[in-house]
Amino acid sequence: MAGDNIFSGLKVVDLASFIAGPSAAVILSDFGADVVKVEPPSGDPWRIAYKVPPQPRAADNYPWHLNNRNKRGLALDLKSPHAKAVVERLVKWADVLIVNTPRPARKIVQASPGGVFWRGSSHPAMVFPSNSDTQPDCAWQASGAIAKTTHAYE
Repeated sequence: MAGDNIFSGLKVVDLASFIAGPSAAVILSDFGADVVKVEPPSGDPWRIAYKVPPQPRAADNYPWHLNNRNKRGLALDLKSPHAKAVVERLVKWADVLIVNTPRPARKIVQASPGGVFWRGSSHPAMVFPSNSDTQPDCAWQASGAIAKTTHAYE
């Protein structure tokens, strides 16, 4: 039964894009967590990544389906003046906030440990996993492979 899963009742906000963050969220959802995926109104860039080589040709975007199954979705423009209020409500609701956006994007909605939303969370022990190219020793940062993501909100 769905209510008997190990993460039933866990509430997760997925503000991540591409592989690692959404994969963590989907695993939680597989085991019963209620996950809300937040993406820009134009859609998460991962929605079209299956068209970029070396991905195998396919009529459907299987990586997107694999990374986003069992999630509810919300389109939100983080640059909008109204985004902060929406993110604040989501974070107050959540037990887990998954983020892998670069620091400039996090500043827009103050989604970082110690930020307004962190302090306003109803869960003082909120889990805040973070995986991005802005980590000090990240090989991806040096390669420039995800520069488009890095500079998307600057």
